[in-house]
Amino acid sequence: MEHLSPSAPVDVLARRVRQVRTRREITAQQLADRLREVGVPWDRATVTKLETNRRQSVSIVEWLALARVLDVAPVHLLIEPEVPGPDVDDQAAQPYEVTPGATVPRHQARAWVRGLTNLPGTNLRTFFSEVPAWEWGHHWVLVSRDADPDAPIKDLHKWERAGYSGFGNPDIIGGDRGESR
Repeated sequence: MEHLSPSAPVDVLARRVRQVRTRREITAQQLADRLREVGVPWDRATVTKLETNRRQSVSIVEWLALARVLDVAPVHLLIEPEVPGPDVDDQAAQPYEVTPGATVPRHQARAWVRGLTNLPGTNLRTFFSEVPAWEWGHHWVLVSRDADPDAPIKDLHKWERAGYSGFGNPDIIGGDRGESR
């Protein structure tokens, strides 16, 4: 896979909306109708403008509504998931633009959006300080400070269920929210 230009979030979202909508056999008009039902006043033309890259922005409310009416997790519209196959590592390594001019590999952007890892140049302790203690037992986190978040997708053995093998004091952030193991 030779495509190395970074994927911008709105471009990916537009492509993913069209892919998911088409796969689910939903017309642009039906999508617009569903969005109006959940309070987002789109019409067929707005859906078409998004899918043809003539609409360069989507609000958070619109993004969440699109995910809701397409019945997909928001992250799957924002950042393309890898398709299983021999080039899965190449797909995962594709650059994704997290801010204008700043890119990371696609798999790292997905992990960041899910709250599983920080971005390069940010403080790991600060990043994870915002995770509520009860969530630690329900997340998979990068468990080693020296594990490489840029490693190929096949090296996910570096990720483990948070808790005793994760960061912090297991008595505070244990996997079972204080319940016995």
